[in-house]
Amino acid sequence: MPRAAPIPSLAYAEALQTVLAHCAPLPAETVPFDGAVGRVLADALHAAADEPPAPRSAMDGFALRGAETQGAAAGQPVAFTYREVVGAGHVRTEPVPPGEAVRIMTGALLPPGVDAVAKQEDTQPQGDGRFAVTAPLRPGENVIAPGAIQRAGSLLLGAGSVVSPQGLALLAGQGRAACAVRRRPTVGLLALGDELVEPGRPLGPGQLYVSNLYGLEALCARYGAAPRRLGLCADDPQRIEAVLRDALGDASGPRCDVVLTLGGSHEGDFDFADAVLARLGARLHFRRTRINMGGSTLFATRPGTLFFGLPGTPMASWLAFEVLVRPALWKLAGRAVLERPRLRARLTQPLQARGERTHFIPAWLRLAGEQEAAVQPLLRGSPLALPASVLADGLIHLPPEVRALEAGDPVAVELLGDGA
Repeated sequence: MPRAAPIPSLAYAEALQTVLAHCAPLPAETVPFDGAVGRVLADALHAAADEPPAPRSAMDGFALRGAETQGAAAGQPVAFTYREVVGAGHVRTEPVPPGEAVRIMTGALLPPGVDAVAKQEDTQPQGDGRFAVTAPLRPGENVIAPGAIQRAGSLLLGAGSVVSPQGLALLAGQGRAACAVRRRPTVGLLALGDELVEPGRPLGPGQLYVSNLYGLEALCARYGAAPRRLGLCADDPQRIEAVLRDALGDASGPRCDVVLTLGGSHEGDFDFADAVLARLGARLHFRRTRINMGGSTLFATRPGTLFFGLPGTPMASWLAFEVLVRPALWKLAGRAVLERPRLRARLTQPLQARGERTHFIPAWLRLAGEQEAAVQPLLRGSPLALPASVLADGLIHLPPEVRALEAGDPVAVELLGDGA
């Protein structure tokens, strides 16, 4: 099959900018509020009313007039009578007469005529519906003022926010039975290679079990996408084309917003990804990126679908996914913030880097109390036995101009995770 004209290798920042320029938030859909955790709000959530709507008790105790406690002291207590107990959710509408109080529970609205709450532990019971206070109270003491928690119209969650469990509580607290969220991007994943075998089946000569397909599928779900497993495909351009046509909605299957192919993105005799994409009418934007791993990633588009051709090796495909695909998924999902948190940490060992590349180095952060964070690069020959992608909780970012660093030098570390 004829290959597309060569496209120059891009610096990482330019490659990422190219990817994001072809992403737009997906349409909104309405979901029940209790199904919104992990979804991205399409519209901002504002407070519907003041909270509390009226003065509310912050303590268990007695609601009274603060002015009537002036002059109270340990040797000169001021006595009050009470006839009623007001709990949260109970409302007394009649004013409290002068010289009287009401027994009140935390969260209950203050009845008319009173403006302070004497804490239960600061009062002296005297029996027969009477108690005394031994210290003066200011008006408003132990009272939550109207609107102190939130004002009507105030912003609670912005559009583009990921709904956390606490955000779910905010939705519920506003009485929202449903909310508008962005549709999850659908991601089709296809592993290419004659040598690949599904786990659980016997291996033939020269074969190996596919692994990155399932790891990236799980990452898609973790990062808010809806993965669709397209399976394994041998190095046959006609078969690859048939599977991708189905993922594009040209055949019987629904269209994917993103398609990831694993393997087949190099320029060898059995690498057909870019040629197949050309036959499908996709526009190739780049096929190489100047990063330390995953540099052979290609990116192409067809109206409504993004294509990423990732390397087949597990570490390279994982890294390319994290630094190029993950931001695209977050933009499609409507997130307002596409960057994950970063911190500065000091290297535990020297680092060497090749120039003209942006380096992303899997790393293990060591956080010890209030001490400065340390970071251990997970490189080949690391004393840690597990693969770097398993142990890593961060990515060291080294710009292209950095060639060598010593132990103790500070570096920027991106924290891995869903960023929610």
